[in-house]
Amino acid sequence: MNPKKKQLLDAAYQLFVSKGYQSTSIQDILDQSVVSKGTFYNYFSSKNELFIDVFNTVFEKMRTARKEILVGRDVSDYETFIQQGNCYLELMQKYKLYTLFEEAIASNEKELKAFMENNRLLEIEWTYHRLRDLFGEAKTPYLLDLAVIYTGMLQYAMYFFRQSERNTQPERVVRYVFNRLTHLVEDVSRTEEQLIPPRFLSVWLDRPQDEVVIRKDLFEKTNAHMKRLITLSPISEASKVAHDEVLDFIYEELLERKKPKIHLLRRALETLAEDPIFHGQEIMVRYQDMVDEIVQIRILTQ
Repeated sequence: MNPKKKQLLDAAYQLFVSKGYQSTSIQDILDQSVVSKGTFYNYFSSKNELFIDVFNTVFEKMRTARKEILVGRDVSDYETFIQQGNCYLELMQKYKLYTLFEEAIASNEKELKAFMENNRLLEIEWTYHRLRDLFGEAKTPYLLDLAVIYTGMLQYAMYFFRQSERNTQPERVVRYVFNRLTHLVEDVSRTEEQLIPPRFLSVWLDRPQDEVVIRKDLFEKTNAHMKRLITLSPISEASKVAHDEVLDFIYEELLERKKPKIHLLRRALETLAEDPIFHGQEIMVRYQDMVDEIVQIRILTQ
């Protein structure tokens, strides 16, 4: 990093922490960093942009530290996850980010609020993927809900515990919240309750097309498996051709048309689901779920 830019970032961080974002002026930052106004504008177009860069610098340090804990360790180990949570919260305290975070969220600056909201979503995304490591693919339908619940519980538990006991250790909070979460995982798996399908994570993060690509790959594999079942089934060649045509129609309508005709897709799916080859088969249920997911993503991105 350029030395002058680092001077600006270091000075801004110190002032934002000591005075607050709103109370810190660009001139304060120039005086603290001993950098000219012209140099400032070589690197940043506004105080907002500088604030975001300060946060990005600190967040990157925190995420790197958390990632390093995982090196050489079992991703499904609960204790590793708790240590990662403890590390992250300790660094939040060390860098005094709680106050800055709250100030940014409470500000009227749309750019700052959007930035903080995106980072909140990135944290939920990280938690969701780590929960998949811990609890396995079978629990995936419920893990975005639980990632949201976990991050919310952790944030508020840490905030209020610190109000009552300033020296509260982050690990104690992380362990307490995680222990509650393990019970929730089993509960929602048993009742099969879901609030938010995991596919919406990509939509929130404005990466829906990435999700379509991922789903397309899985869908193509499942589609090929369906065709193999048709080939091996003891039905006439004419029936096999007809079944193949239905699968081809669904594929083209779903992935190649700009606006898929959903009512026709539903009818084609019903035709397949009622056929003795696929009726009651797990692969048919999986196939229908994939079609539904891709349809929803396509609708959201139109």
